[in-house]
Order: sequence, then structure tokens, then C-alpha cells
Amino acid sequence: MDISIDLPTFLSSGVVAGLVAALVALRTNERNIVIENITKQRQAWREKVRNLALRINSSYQNNEVTALQNCYIELQLILNPNDDKDISILDTLWEMTNEESKSNLNIELSEKLALLLKHDWERAKREAKPFWFKFCKPSRLSYDEYKHKRNKS
Repeated sequence: MDISIDLPTFLSSGVVAGLVAALVALRTNERNIVIENITKQRQAWREKVRNLALRINSSYQNNEVTALQNCYIELQLILNPNDDKDISILDTLWEMTNEESKSNLNIELSEKLALLLKHDWERAKREAKPFWFKFCKPSRLSYDEYKHKRNKS
């Protein structure tokens, strides 16, 4: 039995193994950095939306139209202008600035924001999982579906 080791084959297999290990380590490191940074930014964004919702509710209760308009602008800058559900949130807030409209629009807005925050939380949890758990994307429940669910209970 001849167990001779071919030096070029041995070295090339070592180089390939080293390259694979380096690529895996690089990918893992990049993924950890992305997850950490995105998770922190999303957490700060969710906190900003919560604080803004409290300011909106307070302004609405105190009938402060100018403060509501300022909140509208602030919320407009942190929501997705291409998403129909985000536009619906902004429409509700704009309706709240109309002094003749006195109803429970603050409740409707808070429910829409709660659905947005829940969806973002589910997305953040999904992104933190390994790639093989990412097959199903979290869907965002529309306010009409939620309102309908709430009325049935």
C-alpha cells in the first residue's frame, strides 16, 4: 500500500479549504454586523413611531391642529410613500386635522400604527433568523381586515 502524498494536491486542497473557511467566516461576520445595525435602527424607528403616536393622540385630544399638522409631516417622512397601508395612516392623520371631524379617529390611527409596528417586529424577527427559516414572509394585515376581525369578536 503506497501512501504517498502529492505535494501540489495537498497544498491546493489546503488552500481551497482555507478559502472556504475564510468565505464562511466573512459571510457570518457581515451577517452579524447587518443584523445588529438593522435591528438597532428598526428598534429606534419603532420607538419613534410610538412616541409620535402619543404626541398625535395628545394633540388630537387638545384640539391642537398645528401640532397635528407637524406630526403629519414627521410621520410622512418616516413612512413608505409607496405603500397603500402607510398612505392610509397618513390619510387618517390628515383627517384628524379637520376640526369638523370629531370622532374616534385617534383610535383608528393607533390601531393602524399598531398593525404597522407588529408587521415591522415580525419582519425584524424573521431577518434575525438563519436563512433557512426565511421562506415565508410576514404579511401585513390591512386595517379593513383587522377592523372586520375586531367587529366579529
